[in-house]
Amino acid sequence: MKIAQKNKIEKKKQQKDYKINPSLQGKYDNQPLFQEKVNRANHILKTVGIPKF
Repeated sequence: MKIAQKNKIEKKKQQKDYKINPSLQGKYDNQPLFQEKVNRANHILKTVGIPKF
């Protein structure tokens, strides 16, 4: 997805009184935050599969 489209979609989802600090834009993109939880979730999805609703 293009960045312009992504920003446009995010703006639609935001509340009117919600503001994003521009200095934080992209700051944490390459950091493995919550990597253990992501790995566990991926393992569960591979072994069990996606739940059907």
